[in-house]
Amino acid sequence: MGSNRKHIRLKKLADPNRRQFLATAASATIAATGAVTLQGCATPPSALATDVIIIGAGLAGLNAAMQLEAAGMRVTMLEASNRIGGRVYTLDDVSGTPETGGTQIGFAYRRIVETAMRLNLQLIPNGRSPLLTEDSIVYSIQGQRLTRAEWIKSALNPFADAMRGTPPDRLLGRLIGVSPLASVSAWRDVANAQYDIPVQDHLRAKGVSGAALRLLSINNSYGDSLATTSLLNLYYTQANITEIMKTPGPTLGVAGGNQRLPEAMANSLRNPVLTGQRVVAVTKNADAHEVVTADGRNYRARFVLCTLPLPAMRGVVFSPALPVAFQLAIQQVPYARVTQLHLNVKRPFWLDDRLAPYVWSDGLLERVFPSDPRATGLPQTLTCWINGAETARWDALNDADAAALALAEMARLFPSSVGALSLAKRVSWHINALAGGAWANWAPGQVNRFAGIVTEPIGALHFAGEHCGLGVRGLEGAMESGERAARAIMLKI
Repeated sequence: MGSNRKHIRLKKLADPNRRQFLATAASATIAATGAVTLQGCATPPSALATDVIIIGAGLAGLNAAMQLEAAGMRVTMLEASNRIGGRVYTLDDVSGTPETGGTQIGFAYRRIVETAMRLNLQLIPNGRSPLLTEDSIVYSIQGQRLTRAEWIKSALNPFADAMRGTPPDRLLGRLIGVSPLASVSAWRDVANAQYDIPVQDHLRAKGVSGAALRLLSINNSYGDSLATTSLLNLYYTQANITEIMKTPGPTLGVAGGNQRLPEAMANSLRNPVLTGQRVVAVTKNADAHEVVTADGRNYRARFVLCTLPLPAMRGVVFSPALPVAFQLAIQQVPYARVTQLHLNVKRPFWLDDRLAPYVWSDGLLERVFPSDPRATGLPQTLTCWINGAETARWDALNDADAAALALAEMARLFPSSVGALSLAKRVSWHINALAGGAWANWAPGQVNRFAGIVTEPIGALHFAGEHCGLGVRGLEGAMESGERAARAIMLKI
C-alpha cells in the first residue's frame, strides 16, 4: 500500500509537467511525424530480413529500436553481454539492490520519465538519507579523521574562509566560476572552444594554491587529474545542473531497480534482443551493411546504428574505415575511471561511533556513501567510490585483497565497524571491455575536435550513445541520441 501511495503521488507531481512532455512528443515518444508517414504504408520495402541492425542494448539503442519498430521498421538488436541495459546496472544480488550505473533519474529527464510511465513502471521518489548532511561528513585528510567542525578549523584546510566547510569536490564548481554557456546544448559551439583548456591552468591563473589543487583533484569525476580535465566539460556539467533545475521535482528510481527500465523497453520490442552477440566487424557492401559477431554469425541490413561507447568500438573493424578524426576519437577520448566497492552492512556500527558512514577523503576510499534511497537511516550497503588515477591501486588487487584493504581502512575511520562489514561487490567500468569507462570525459581540446564527428552518420551507418548526447547528459543524453538517430534513419527511407 505504501508504494502505491508513492506512485500516485509521483503521477500528481508529474502532471504539471505533462504539457512540457507532450509539447515535445515527437521527441519523447515516437518521433510522431516520421512514424505517421512510415506507418501510412506497409513495412518499408527491402529484400533483407531486417531493416536496421542496432549494436548495443543500452538506453540509446533501446529507445531507437522502440521508435523504429513503431514506424514499421524491422529491427535486429545485438548485445555483447548477457544482460540488458549497458551501463544501467542494478546489483540484484546485493542487499538493498544498489545501483552501480544509471544511479538516479532526474525529474527533468522527460524521455526517461515518459518511457517509464508508458511502460507502466513504478517510479519512486528517492529520499534524502538522514545520514547525508554536511554536518555529518567525516573527513580523512593526510591520515587524520576530522569532523566537519574540526575540518573547518584545521591547518590542513587550504581554502578561503567562506569555503572551508564545503567538501572539495563541490568546491571545484564554485572555484571555476559561473558557466558562460548560454544553454546546456552550447557546449559544442565553436564560440565556446576557448574554454576547452585544462582546469588546472584556469585555477592557477586565479591564484588557487597547490595544496588546494591537490584536494580538488582527488574526487574530480571528469578527469584523472585537473591537468587532463577540460574547463569546458565542467561548464557543460554546470549548465546541465541548471537545465535540470528548471523542472523542479525529486530524483527518482524505478521500483525494483533502474535496470527494470531497459528490460521493460527490450520486452516491448517485437523482436527479442540477441544477447551474447559481440560485434567484431561492420562492412558496407553495395546494397547493405554486413555485421559479423565473434561467434561467426552474419547479419545484413540496410542501416546500422552503433551505440557502443567509444572504447568498446576499438574491438570492431569498420570497412570502409571510419574517417581519421573518428578513429582518433575512438583511440583518444578518455572515459571516467570509477571503482565502486559495495559493502554489506551487518549492523549499524555508526551508532556506536556517533559518526555517519559518509566520508570525504584523500585516502584509499576517497568517498563513502550510505546506499539509503528510502531514507531510513539504516542502509543495507555502503558504497565506496574511487575516481581517476587512484583506481589503479584497486584494479591491481584480487577481490579478497580488495576486501581486506577496504575493511581495514573503514576500521581506521570507524573502529566499531570491525566485523560489521563485508565486501559484496566490486565494479570497475573502465576495466569492462564492453564499456571502457563510466562516461565520456572529454579531455582539453577534444570537444571542438571530436564531439561533432562522433555523432554524424556515415551514409547508412549511424551512431548514438551517452557520448553522442547534445543536451542534458547521462541517461537522458543516451535516450536523446537514440531518438535523434532513429529519426535520421526514418528520413532516409
